[in-house]
Amino acid sequence: MLPNIQSYLAGRGLSRESFSLGLHSPGRINLIGEHTDYTGGWVMPAAIDKGIEFYARRIDAAELRLHAVDLDQRYTLPLPVTGKTGELWVDYLAGICAEFQLLGHEVPGMEIVFGGNVPRGSGMSSSAALEGGMAFLLNQVLGAGISRPQLALLCQRSSNNFIGVPTGIMDQFASLNGSAEGPIMLNCESLEFSPVSAKLPGYDWLLVNSMVTHELGSSEYPVRVRECAEAYAAVKTAFPDVPNLSSTSPEQFAAVAEQLPEVVRNRGRYVVEENARVREMAKALKAGDVKAAGDLLNATHAGLRDDYAVSCPEVDFLQKQATGAFGGDVAGARIMGGGFGGCTINLVRTTDIPALQEFLTGAYAEAYGKEPEFYGVEIGAGTCRI
Repeated sequence: MLPNIQSYLAGRGLSRESFSLGLHSPGRINLIGEHTDYTGGWVMPAAIDKGIEFYARRIDAAELRLHAVDLDQRYTLPLPVTGKTGELWVDYLAGICAEFQLLGHEVPGMEIVFGGNVPRGSGMSSSAALEGGMAFLLNQVLGAGISRPQLALLCQRSSNNFIGVPTGIMDQFASLNGSAEGPIMLNCESLEFSPVSAKLPGYDWLLVNSMVTHELGSSEYPVRVRECAEAYAAVKTAFPDVPNLSSTSPEQFAAVAEQLPEVVRNRGRYVVEENARVREMAKALKAGDVKAAGDLLNATHAGLRDDYAVSCPEVDFLQKQATGAFGGDVAGARIMGGGFGGCTINLVRTTDIPALQEFLTGAYAEAYGKEPEFYGVEIGAGTCRI
């Protein structure tokens, strides 16, 4: 049990044994394949050792008594769910309930305590851990028998229809279906997936949190979705058999690129190139080719910065300092997550990690007056009972 939940329960005279169901819902990192899930593309996410723990028990009342430990907030949600509450963390849970109701299930009264250690705003998708954990919990309590891939789709529907954000499937899928064997190679169109070996001896993944979150993130996300749809419409007109933008070959995209507005052309080019990079990353990891993997990370950052325009000066600074000014061995780095802040993911020689942290701390403080946070992560399994 995480210490924050243990102390919260102890303060109320409760313990883990007071609850009939406990589960761990992990956050996720994404090695490569950013902003391609909503265009049916390839992605390479991994569930990690940071996540959210849920503890639940039935109560004799038509309501959910929710305890958000990290926020130190409580909320009583009447059942059945009939709409949004206006409290975002509650609505993430309420939306999952609403999806189960649409499938014909009656959500029972429960008390649910949850909290975790996924830094919010870091790009490790605490929201997907929240949604996926709630979906897994209800699936267990109701005995609904919904598969993990289908639970991920349920979570995506909740995000799209209840929360109102046009997210792809990657975050929820990785949280629910992650593998301890390594990251998963996921086709977001077919939902076919398999673990990928990521053994790079002598190197580790390090996240560097810029500690900034620009408000552009929430407003620009649907704009990118719309721009990609516009790029695909041109592809579809010229090549009717192409099922989505991510399946477009470089030659097919080049054939229609000049008829697109410059911004839309840039967005489409990034998506097509990023899908190729995901496939190349799988080869690099299988071969243990650190240089190739690092070069791909750097290329993705350049694409996200220049063509997709979802980076920001602070993150660009951290990426450039790590891969250029730092005297140690950083094979590659890129912005991770939705963009406009959050973390870089860095492939670093293990013995150079302390020196990199010291270097970036000093350089970032001098440039921006901020202190970055650093997270080493271990790849782990998807949502599970505890």
